[in-house]
Amino acid sequence: MSRNPQAGAMHDKEVTVPASHSGDSVSIRSVQPEDWPIVRDVVLEMYNDAPYAIGGSLAEEEALTEQEWRQYAGKLADTTRGCGCLAEDAQGACGFVAGDAEYPLLPPRAVAVFRLWVAPRQRGTGLGRRLMDAVTEWAASWGAEQVALGVKETNADVLKFYGHLGYEDTGMRLQVPNQPGNVIIMGRRLKPEQPT
Repeated sequence: MSRNPQAGAMHDKEVTVPASHSGDSVSIRSVQPEDWPIVRDVVLEMYNDAPYAIGGSLAEEEALTEQEWRQYAGKLADTTRGCGCLAEDAQGACGFVAGDAEYPLLPPRAVAVFRLWVAPRQRGTGLGRRLMDAVTEWAASWGAEQVALGVKETNADVLKFYGHLGYEDTGMRLQVPNQPGNVIIMGRRLKPEQPT
């Protein structure tokens, strides 16, 4: 997959997003390698907040070493391989999303989005949409043609959220080991298909 060397330029800038419910402002910025403790804490908070919405387990994430968290944050900061966006308000980290250009199940020129999360204090403010816009802008900046993500079939509100963002059910289903139900794979084309 060819990569655009200018990819990720948008994430080098901080974007301020007014929070409609709190009066505080929320900034969205790219993850940097030194953010590994923040990323770790946010991911662990995701499992505490919504364990049913994420594959894997809290125990698996808690068992990761400092070096593994450093590697993950480093991958998210390397915009040719991945993208991580952190949202922060006056109380600290309040949102996160990760994009992965190297996920093995992806077709060529596609990006997988994982771990979209918004803290309860910022839900309903549009922050989830803005985080998705940021990771989608990163994907488009190096020429991705499609963004894909998975949603548990029982999570109707999240399915509806992604539908409003232009994602469609691809018809693919995945079974997450040791978890009930399937994951629906949704996709969104960033560029129209070229006629053959």
